[in-house]
Amino acid sequence: MLFATVPEDPSRFIPLSIVLLLAFFVPILLSRFRGLPVVVGEIIAGVLVGPSLLGWVSEGPILTFMSDIGLAFLMFLAGLEIDFDAIFPKKLRRGNGMQVVPLAFWIYLGTLALALPGAWLVKRGGLSGDFWMMIFVLSATSLGVLLPVLKEREVIRNPFGRLVFITAMLADFITVLGLTFYLITLDKGLSLEVFSVGLLFVAFVVIYRVGPGFVQMPSVKGFFEELSRATVQIKVRGAIAILMLFVVMAEFVGAELILGAFLGGMIISLLKGPEDEGLVHKLEAFGFGFFIPVFFILVGVELDVRALMDAPESLLFLPLLLLVSLVVKILPMFLAKKYFSWREVLGGGVLLNTHLSLEVAVAVIGARLGLFDAATSTTVILFAVISVILMPLLFGAILPHIPQQISRFTLIVEANELGIQVAEQLRAHGDHVKFIDDDPTRLKKVQEKGFTGFANEALLNGSPPLDPSHIFSALVLSEDDTKNLEISTKVQALGVANIIALVKTPEMLREFQRLGIKPFSPAIQRATMLSMMARNADVLSILTSTQDERDSWEVVLANPTLVGTQLRELQLPGDLLVLAIHRNGEFLIPRGNTRLEMHDRLSLVGNLEDLKDIRSWLEN
Repeated sequence: MLFATVPEDPSRFIPLSIVLLLAFFVPILLSRFRGLPVVVGEIIAGVLVGPSLLGWVSEGPILTFMSDIGLAFLMFLAGLEIDFDAIFPKKLRRGNGMQVVPLAFWIYLGTLALALPGAWLVKRGGLSGDFWMMIFVLSATSLGVLLPVLKEREVIRNPFGRLVFITAMLADFITVLGLTFYLITLDKGLSLEVFSVGLLFVAFVVIYRVGPGFVQMPSVKGFFEELSRATVQIKVRGAIAILMLFVVMAEFVGAELILGAFLGGMIISLLKGPEDEGLVHKLEAFGFGFFIPVFFILVGVELDVRALMDAPESLLFLPLLLLVSLVVKILPMFLAKKYFSWREVLGGGVLLNTHLSLEVAVAVIGARLGLFDAATSTTVILFAVISVILMPLLFGAILPHIPQQISRFTLIVEANELGIQVAEQLRAHGDHVKFIDDDPTRLKKVQEKGFTGFANEALLNGSPPLDPSHIFSALVLSEDDTKNLEISTKVQALGVANIIALVKTPEMLREFQRLGIKPFSPAIQRATMLSMMARNADVLSILTSTQDERDSWEVVLANPTLVGTQLRELQLPGDLLVLAIHRNGEFLIPRGNTRLEMHDRLSLVGNLEDLKDIRSWLEN
């Protein structure tokens, strides 16, 4: 024999197989309970098959390795949600006269200050465990739960939603940093070795300064696009390589892997462009489809339910922990009372009190390092599970979702002759159009033609007539390409997704495309339009004619009751067709079994009355 064989245990993969089967079946079993997060079911499933009950699965080298990768991926995706443009805007964004980022920072400082007496009260009540670890539990927030709630309620782009979102981002970021430095100091004391963690931040800052410019170089960008085909997926490989690089660096300097993974996610958030929406969804599919469910099921497996039963008084601390955490999160929100209603202040504090990923990580790490006993670790995880179920429900009760008919409009920047011509054609198709311009003479001219016009500051200050969340498309039509780029960037920073800018210099096209702004170049589009007329004359007639009852519209799905519905189930009128669906940067060819997702952009063609009805239904 050329190679000696080592006897291996044929049953070593059975526990992993059980865990993966649970990861597959738990979402199916919970599909009828939409209000229950899947991760809660995964933790419960882990308890069921773990040593506390059935005893089918226990810790082993394979499962421990998979669980660690799952935790790393969870923190990586949490870092990926950090929005640098929101935390460090080029211009401080205001809403109702409010500076969002400084106010969010003060709210988080208030949360941290209240977490100190909160942790003392919990320990004084009899719950054992490390004082500072309990502070991290109380001050953290589950951004992964909070963000979908804000998006579903369509408040993520208004001042209230931005304030809650940025406060949650700060809570995640600072908690990870604080936890890492505390654990290193606890292990090594205030020695020079503590500063070795700075190597991680040096690497981060270097990439922060050099990375964006490097990946946007035409040659580099073209190279990566060429290697992003299905069988290579170079961007996915690169993202995972950065994740593992920072995890290894964190382990090398003695830090917890969650810091390295979190910084790795922040790096990808920094480097990705608007065209990389598909990359984010591939990474989420990779993490939530495999590694992260393994981690949460293993959290359930490691839960020592027997220790909790031996110390049933620990369960009595759950109401105390929930009450203290609510006070810690709600009271600082009153710093924003000047700008929001009582309901919004209370609702924001309640939503910020959702706890899951970081809190579970703190409980697991605390148990491993002996900072929490088994009963306290289990209590903290149960607290996180209860909060992630209860807090979104309380938020919905305090701020009930009342669907409103949103009057969407097209915004035209620069009331020149081209802008007026475009506005008249849009109005002929039944669209609402508004102008912004700094020239009073041009504004007066468009107002005489029956259009609404405002000065530029009306948009940039977010005044009510030009609420950015109501803008369907923005057309930036100045004769100066540099000015168009500057204005388009400002409009994009307000959350407007569909921006078309006039670009007369072909050399500047790539700069607009890099920012996710759709350029219109007369020199290039003229040839495109002529070729379209030659090949699809009837299609062009449908798109441009205002003399018949047909039209082509694009509608954004904002009705949460239709999410997950198949196209065939909509029962659309016979002469109304869905031509395409734009989702996460990709165009889908619709079929009868295609399921709708929130914020899908549907290209429709059909009768005008039918289009009006379907828009009202889909958008509200």
